[in-house]
Amino acid sequence: MMIYRRRPQMKKQPEITAQTRENLIEAFWSLYCKKKIEHITIKEITDNAGYHRSTFYEYFVDIYDVLNQLEDALLEYIKMNAIDNLDFRQGEDLTQSIAYIYDKKGAYLSVLLGENGDPNFLKKVKALLLPVLTDTLGLAEQEIHTSYIFEFATSGILAVVTHWYNHGKDLPTQELAELVRSMMIGGVLPMIQKYSTES
Repeated sequence: MMIYRRRPQMKKQPEITAQTRENLIEAFWSLYCKKKIEHITIKEITDNAGYHRSTFYEYFVDIYDVLNQLEDALLEYIKMNAIDNLDFRQGEDLTQSIAYIYDKKGAYLSVLLGENGDPNFLKKVKALLLPVLTDTLGLAEQEIHTSYIFEFATSGILAVVTHWYNHGKDLPTQELAELVRSMMIGGVLPMIQKYSTES
């Protein structure tokens, strides 16, 4: 388990500290989009952001702390905009809600949830959805089959929306939602038969 040291308190004006922190995160992100986190150095981040190395440590413990803070902010955004005010009983609503999040934060989500993303972030997103889905759909969280149903549903929806975003959002959101709902309710095989070139 990684133990983080307490970050030092900052006495600068709030708007200045917020902007500095944001600049460091953006500098980190520009590097993270190009290479794995273990190959990123603090010097690269501070050079890109235009700060001294000591400034980095006023805001972050290490490079992984930058990623954690960025992910935590995204998770809070997802919670506020896609979970707290949504009835998950309708499959298309969940898909549309996630698509809305991608419209706003897709540059981050498509990377973090993509092939070269952070597996831990995917786990965090699923953990955020689990209690809401199980409660709303009346699923027994401790029932062994529930975990398989949940894994299939969430992995499928997140993968489909990520694919949709990476392909230029080539379907209207409503059509995407209906496609996902059809696969969830009727199964994948009928959809394959429906769109098969041999049918």
